[in-house]
Amino acid sequence: MAHWRYLTVCICLLSSWSLLLAEPPHRHRILVAQYQGPGGNRLIEISPEGKVTWEHTPPSICVMFQVLPRQHLLYAYGGKPTGVREIDRKQNVVWDHISQSPQVMAGERLPNGNTLLAEQGPSRVVEVDPKGALVSSRDVPSREQAFHRQLRLVHKLANGNVLAAVEAEGAIRERCGRVIKCFRTKSGQTRAMC
Repeated sequence: MAHWRYLTVCICLLSSWSLLLAEPPHRHRILVAQYQGPGGNRLIEISPEGKVTWEHTPPSICVMFQVLPRQHLLYAYGGKPTGVREIDRKQNVVWDHISQSPQVMAGERLPNGNTLLAEQGPSRVVEVDPKGALVSSRDVPSREQAFHRQLRLVHKLANGNVLAAVEAEGAIRERCGRVIKCFRTKSGQTRAMC
């Protein structure tokens, strides 16, 4: 009896393997935030064949974006002006929040419709509502004096705490009004586990 089970499992594995080999490779488009380089700062969509199929030029430096429902994009732009913007596929500005800080390099749209901004100089995480009104602000300590390398990414956790990546220090700090955790390995590489 065990022999038949073993034979059945082998046949199933072989037929599954042959199906996997017969399937064509996955082909996807990718979206990239290009920081400088040929074509300057831009968001570009690249086809599986390697062709640029869509591109958007932000008002200044852009190093991150978030894909939203209905083919909208949210991205931070960090120059003059600086802030976070949402655009649609036709590149119409749907929402724009201009910050008074020297630079914003990251943002995140939250499930409730609010938006997180990673403001630099001073280093803090700001939450604004859809009308741009301040909901909350949390300082994120950084030893880095120059604002350009302070915050690079922010993410709000389900418990309300915020993860903030401090680029110059190679650290991620979890905030709930005060720093409660800092993630860093002995080799200097930062690791965060949520």
